[in-house]
Amino acid sequence: MTLSLPVLRSAGARTLCVGSAAITIVIGLWAGLSFTGGVRGLTPIFLYLFTVGDSWASISLLLVLLAASLVPARYCAAPLLQWIGRNPAAIAAFSFAVLSCAAWLVYRAAPLCMDEYAPYLQSQAFAAGHLTGEYPPALLDWLIPRGFQNYFINVSHGSGRIASAYWPSFALLLAPFSWAGIPWICNPLISALTLPAVQRLSMRIFADLQSAGAAMLLTLASPVFFANGISYYSMPAHLLANTVYATLLIDPTPRRALAAGIIGSVALTLHNPVPHMLFALPWIVALLRRPGGLALAPWLFAGYLPLCLLLGVGWFWFSSDLTHEDVARVGAAFALPSSTVLLARLMGIAKIWMWAVPGLLLLAAAGAWRSRHHPACRLLAASAVATLIGYLFVPVDQGHGWGFRYFHSAWIALPILAAAALKPGAPGERASVFADAGTRTFVAACALMMLVAGTGFRALQMQGFIARQQSQMPAYSGTERRVVIIDSRLSFYGRDLVQNEPWLRGDVIRMSSHGPAADAQMMQEHFPGLHRVYSDRYGSVWSAAAGP
Repeated sequence: MTLSLPVLRSAGARTLCVGSAAITIVIGLWAGLSFTGGVRGLTPIFLYLFTVGDSWASISLLLVLLAASLVPARYCAAPLLQWIGRNPAAIAAFSFAVLSCAAWLVYRAAPLCMDEYAPYLQSQAFAAGHLTGEYPPALLDWLIPRGFQNYFINVSHGSGRIASAYWPSFALLLAPFSWAGIPWICNPLISALTLPAVQRLSMRIFADLQSAGAAMLLTLASPVFFANGISYYSMPAHLLANTVYATLLIDPTPRRALAAGIIGSVALTLHNPVPHMLFALPWIVALLRRPGGLALAPWLFAGYLPLCLLLGVGWFWFSSDLTHEDVARVGAAFALPSSTVLLARLMGIAKIWMWAVPGLLLLAAAGAWRSRHHPACRLLAASAVATLIGYLFVPVDQGHGWGFRYFHSAWIALPILAAAALKPGAPGERASVFADAGTRTFVAACALMMLVAGTGFRALQMQGFIARQQSQMPAYSGTERRVVIIDSRLSFYGRDLVQNEPWLRGDVIRMSSHGPAADAQMMQEHFPGLHRVYSDRYGSVWSAAAGP
């Protein structure tokens, strides 16, 4: 009996399947053991998402590998990949529809943590035509927990003005959607636009629809693309901006260099300059070293200059004037790597693996070696390595976040380099172990199954986590205008729930408890017309409604 299973017939598929399964098992066991033994020095949320979320996800990856290994060899992925590469607009429209629904149903159309809330709050201020919001100065410590002040949200205790501590470009991108009352649409749209950008970059590198389709499919089917695409993080905007930036600088002209600089200045000021700086550095060095590069450099820097001065230097000056602390904080943002940071980054690499199509990192490594003489592929690999190395000197783990979000600005290198590993060889070229039809069919099968089952599993995980997080609010069912005072002592990251409109014009004002006696005194002084109508372990609710 002749077996027609790609994993058995193709050496590349067999190697990829066995290697991916082995690495997944090791990571899954490591995550489970970390949960059992604990790890000192890491933030609880970072450790929780790795040990609980990623250990269970390892099972879904193994099931995908098993199912893909059973796809008969007679199926050929080439027509599917060519169709995807030929129809980026249709793929983008499909993605936008799915991501928009998931942003509402899975992510509940609201920021989860402070990293997401800060630009969202700033976008509301921009949408109203202001640079800052304003809270009553006496209530700042209730409305913004002390540990978040001048870290996530810049505050002036004298005037009560508040603004995001992050640079403002992502908040500006979000502002029109906040003005329209649909801020949850922003990242789905950015992510959908990323897929045609991936197709364009792939075509500039490979000039091959099948390779472009492979890069798009590997991007779309990786759960990290879905997760960040429905969030309020700035990472999807980093991914899109750097993809366009690389496309423009593959074969630069004065006009493309100028456009790259403009796109780069937006990326540089999305929330902080480090992600784009690390990604762009190899491309800028390569531009300066190429023939005629010195003549193109002024065009690139002319594109960078206006928005960097306005949104970078200008916002830094504005924030420093607001808090008088920003200059000192810059020095604390970098440090020599400690053992804790090295462990966190190793976990981050494991998270890259767990939040992608199985085997993507192996394929990317093989593609980087195979295409090491191709300038664009070499630069993408350099950007990925520079990002990994650069973040060794950032002395914190990422805390909240889906996948390894510190790497997401350079993540585009992985599907492009993976496509390079899968690309059929030219006549006379030495064969690559992953460049045969059987391996492409196996990878396409993994991607399609991951798109449905793997992403679906991650969606359930995210939905459950977000539901548990939001359930840590006092369980009050009234709908009148009210003040909710959240007691975070018995909650898991309950302070992240203290989110408000920039001028407290919403129906619900959320505060952080200072203890029952202090809370009651504050309410009597500042909200004398309200009384406590409900309380439980998570806090109390105050309104003018009749008491229970």
